[in-house]
Amino acid sequence: METNMRYFFRILIILLIILLSSVSIKIVWADDVNLERIVVTPSRIEESYGDTCRNVDVVTSKNIESFGSSNVAEVIANITSVNIRDYGGPGGLKTITMRGATASQVLVLIDGRPVNNPRNGQVDLSSIPLDNIERIEVVHGPGSSLYGSQAMGGMVNIITKRPPKKGQKTEATTSFGTFRTYTEKLLQGARIGKFGYLVTGGYKSSEGFRANSEFNSKDANVKLEYEVNSNNNLILNSGFYTSKAGTPGTITAPDIDDQQKDLQNYFDFNWDFKPDNLTRFAAKIYQNYDRLEFMENSAGSAKQVANSKSIHSTISRGFDLQFNSKLADVYQLVCGFNYVGNYNDSTSSAKHRYFVRAGYLENQWDALDNLKLNLGVRVDNYSNFGTEASPSFGFLYRLGQNNKIHGLVSRSFRAPTFNDLYWPNTTTAAGNPDLSPEKGITAEIGLETEINKYLSMNITYYRNNFDNLIDWVKTGEFSQPINIKSAAIDGIEFKNRVFLGSTGFELDLGYTYLRAKDKETGKYLTYQPMNKADASLKYKDINGFTFEFKGQFTDKRFDDANNTISVKRFFVFGLSLSKKFDKYLTCFASIDNLFARKYQVVRGYPMPGFSVTGGLKLEF
Repeated sequence: METNMRYFFRILIILLIILLSSVSIKIVWADDVNLERIVVTPSRIEESYGDTCRNVDVVTSKNIESFGSSNVAEVIANITSVNIRDYGGPGGLKTITMRGATASQVLVLIDGRPVNNPRNGQVDLSSIPLDNIERIEVVHGPGSSLYGSQAMGGMVNIITKRPPKKGQKTEATTSFGTFRTYTEKLLQGARIGKFGYLVTGGYKSSEGFRANSEFNSKDANVKLEYEVNSNNNLILNSGFYTSKAGTPGTITAPDIDDQQKDLQNYFDFNWDFKPDNLTRFAAKIYQNYDRLEFMENSAGSAKQVANSKSIHSTISRGFDLQFNSKLADVYQLVCGFNYVGNYNDSTSSAKHRYFVRAGYLENQWDALDNLKLNLGVRVDNYSNFGTEASPSFGFLYRLGQNNKIHGLVSRSFRAPTFNDLYWPNTTTAAGNPDLSPEKGITAEIGLETEINKYLSMNITYYRNNFDNLIDWVKTGEFSQPINIKSAAIDGIEFKNRVFLGSTGFELDLGYTYLRAKDKETGKYLTYQPMNKADASLKYKDINGFTFEFKGQFTDKRFDDANNTISVKRFFVFGLSLSKKFDKYLTCFASIDNLFARKYQVVRGYPMPGFSVTGGLKLEF
């Protein structure tokens, strides 16, 4: 332990030296713009980035387009405390973990619509198209006081583009890369009077870098918007995603013929009404549908193959109603009601359903000129296990104009999944309908500061205590989930961004220290690296040329609860560049795994080697 702490402080000192050594350079500080950026995820209402009590990262569409990302996992992988559990290649599963929480303990939303699958609690980030993303807001730490279940480690809210404000816009993008990977994307939108629309679609295919890792996918999304007046909007979103992929298995037990198909579709209808500048009503009705087919093709005859198919379908139907109002210039009220029904039809866990009714309330109070307080609570009532209350308290204290201290104490929880509750009773496994929710309490404190108006630093310390963690316990050859584990998790997030305005260069540095242990055994939790460091050097000039060189170090992770099997630490680097030749044409190229490192994120699943992608985008 002492060795690890010494290692952490050495890294921290090195980073601080790098920061302080740059003070003599005349620069324009990037977060001068970020402080005025509007975010919605931390409090469910629009507020300035600089006024939020939470630790938030924002990735814009310009970042995504300029620096060569091919999926959502790549977009957010270099954010502090974010770890992507990647099974390798374009068709490999990619899920997010944050602050020691698992993938099913991180809530993912699209325009505020929760998309975690109630079957297993996870989201495959590679299934979310980049075509129509306006920005991604990543909130560190729990959000159950506003969003309910699963927001124990953090939240990711993917906010999609709106139709053009006037006229029309069309974009067509094509690219080709290593492993015969093709990507085609189309965006078209227009505004006609009070009516606007935006349609996006994409196609991707790859032969893969391993046997049976081929992949292809299609997606389409449409957004229709009708502006009754400047304060009254109606918005309809709908779309689908479908994919077919080989599932190659591990390198020690490869599977050369199994495949899986995925079909997802959704819709949400939104009403946004602002009767005056201080009051807002919002309503959302939505549905998510997911169908996964897994085909075990190792049998000989077609009949045997058909009998080996497993099908898992889930539907989530929800309704949200929210009201917020600002009173007396120093107090803001946010309150709402939420209802959702989850339905499961699976050849593994049969047909089941449950319903959730919830209400939430948040009070924001500008107690003093430099002190802001947030006090909130949400109560969720589940039809299958009862009621959970999630209170939270946060504060923001300003130390001058551009420096602030923020803090949070919050309770969070995660409801058991359909697989946890209702896995069929067989000779080897069974679900447990008597499971209780996982529960967590988090405390954090952070400092954001500018140094001589040249540099910005953000450092946050947090501690999580998780109880009632669900673990599938094996007795002989029989496994069943029970509430058994407790975890103590603490960590430090350090990030810095420097924008060298006179030269066009921007430097991002991030470091995460994480200690996530089982309380009873003292062993480290699986796939939670103690150290993670990220660095990115970006360049952009007035002639439309952009360049990024980035690197990431991820410490070793344990594959088993006894900490006897580990996955090696790795360094990985990437390079991307683009050039906009005129207002119609942009050419781009990127290199992943620049130095062809052999590494694994998940044990037994190798990551691709050196790979190159190039393409162009037309705008008209």
